[in-house]
Amino acid sequence: MSNITSNREVVAAIKRIETPHLSFEYQRHSQWVSRTVRRANGTPFITRINLSKEVSRHQDPRSMFEQALLKTGKGCWHDSLRGEVRVADLYSGCGGLSLGAREACTALGRQFKSVLAVDEDKDSLEVYRRNFAPQVVHSDDIWKLLTGEIGEHLHSEEKALAKQIGTIDLLLAGPPCQGHSDLNNHTRRNDKRNHLYERVARFAEVAGPAWIIIENVPTVVHGKEKSLERTTRRLNQLGYHVSNEIVNLSLLGVPQKRKRHVVVASLVNQISINNVIELYTVKERSLKWAIGDLEYEKPIGIFRTPSALHKNNLRRIEYLMETDTYDLPNSLRPICHQNNHSYLSMYGRLHYDKPAQTITSGFSSPGQGRYIHPTRWRTLIPHEAARLQFFPDSFDFSSVTMRGSLANMIGNAVPMLLSLVLCLALLT
Repeated sequence: MSNITSNREVVAAIKRIETPHLSFEYQRHSQWVSRTVRRANGTPFITRINLSKEVSRHQDPRSMFEQALLKTGKGCWHDSLRGEVRVADLYSGCGGLSLGAREACTALGRQFKSVLAVDEDKDSLEVYRRNFAPQVVHSDDIWKLLTGEIGEHLHSEEKALAKQIGTIDLLLAGPPCQGHSDLNNHTRRNDKRNHLYERVARFAEVAGPAWIIIENVPTVVHGKEKSLERTTRRLNQLGYHVSNEIVNLSLLGVPQKRKRHVVVASLVNQISINNVIELYTVKERSLKWAIGDLEYEKPIGIFRTPSALHKNNLRRIEYLMETDTYDLPNSLRPICHQNNHSYLSMYGRLHYDKPAQTITSGFSSPGQGRYIHPTRWRTLIPHEAARLQFFPDSFDFSSVTMRGSLANMIGNAVPMLLSLVLCLALLT
């Protein structure tokens, strides 16, 4: 809620928006925006960002701060960080969940310490390593690390892992979701990868983290293997307070239509995911809010270069631009999409004034969804997709050399605003 003061000069210079623990302030004359978190002991911790020309001043201070964080990510100022939060990230990908957790730690004046990162994709794990410098990296099958079934006595390998990593405060996990995804028409709801979800409960048995955050696609609740139910039941048995909900990430300011299923488990405190989301809900943010400044970005390297398109797709883009329309008529679609179909967004053009559709690894192909740029004769470039997934420009993707690998890690990531708000609630 907005603070009210009778001093009109102060109101003209400073805008403020507050929640019980979090407030943002824009100082016009010095051109910085700050975030203040009031910690459990009542002391405030302030983070400031100097505003660049790409950040709009015609928005609320929280949106201003988060746009500055997204478009620069550098130039932040804060007092020294004291104490550390020791974090393990299972199925880490390139680090979306860790990114939000790290930002929450910074907001609370604490150090984020990456202790363990686990992922079979070596390219993603290298990006994670460059950005978070984990102490221990495991790039093989997770069953070689967590060898026992839920409820069994710890195996020798697991005892060695527990000794190697020591205390874990926060466990983050994004188990592979392709087996549950509605885009998977082959093994959906009955996929061996879905059992990987239960490795999270096994890690809780091994390391006993104080807090756990698990994310997945909403359809995880329909898995035939009942991995979600078995995992949450075991966490309850271990003494965790467990909450699980489907979250619409656009409510948190993610500029795309994206829903995720989230489980939060805590040995320390009990939170309601819905209450956290309600507390941090903001006005919907548009595509232009996130990527408007990248419209004419120079095509340098795979991160900033659009994919080459087939001549048929170029003709489809030409039609949309010349007619100023956003949906392709059936006559211009492939034959398999011409009659009774539900693929309206395929070969579609994005709206600048609306959120993007869900970003997947197919964001560079018109046939994979509504991924044609609003004004340019191309699909989204990886830089734009990363922004829409809330990776700040300071995030280092430079080790990736293959376009497909880059698209996969960006599309499979979790926008950091999710773990940011959950960790603010858990760690405060």
